[in-house]
Amino acid sequence: MFGSLKAVVRLAIALALPAAIRHRASALSGTAFLGKAALRSFFGIGKPFVMINVGACDGVLFDDATPWLKRIRGSRAVLVEPIPYNYKRLRENYPDTERHIIEPLVIAREAGPIAIKTFDEKALEAGDLPIEFIGCSSVKDTNLVSGVYAFGQIDPNFEQFVSHLKNIETQAERLETVLERNHIERIDAFLVDCEGSDWEVFEQLDLSAGVRG
Repeated sequence: MFGSLKAVVRLAIALALPAAIRHRASALSGTAFLGKAALRSFFGIGKPFVMINVGACDGVLFDDATPWLKRIRGSRAVLVEPIPYNYKRLRENYPDTERHIIEPLVIAREAGPIAIKTFDEKALEAGDLPIEFIGCSSVKDTNLVSGVYAFGQIDPNFEQFVSHLKNIETQAERLETVLERNHIERIDAFLVDCEGSDWEVFEQLDLSAGVRG
């Protein structure tokens, strides 16, 4: 149910720790929250778990939350991922098209065509770039070429990295449009990883409208 022995041990530690200590570490708090959801679903308690993940990548790499969808029985999710090669792998990892909806777009303040900067797929597949670049894309011009040792000009491999950046055209929609289209009335877990544009997504979440997060 909970996968590897490592996952079981981590869950046991998270659940055993007093809440005051657990809440100081977001990873442990998240593990306890998702583990309890998995246990409730196993015993058929409560409503189906609903996750919204904006910037889902492939739903596996560097992701401690999305894989819980496979452990939480009857879980539903809207997974937003605009990069084509990530979208393809995301669908392969979450093949249930009825419960796990994938939206190949960008969440933005305004709907319409939008340019997004990402790294070249062939360079990633060839191993010319660090594996963590697979999840990197941004609608901001400077976000992927700033920082000290991550994509920035101080990085000794900056020229090698920046030569593989490219722009692709995709579609942007507002968060409310995506939630309404997929009939989302409540949210148990709301995840955002948009390379510097996270607030543009969070500010669109209308908690007063009855959507609980």
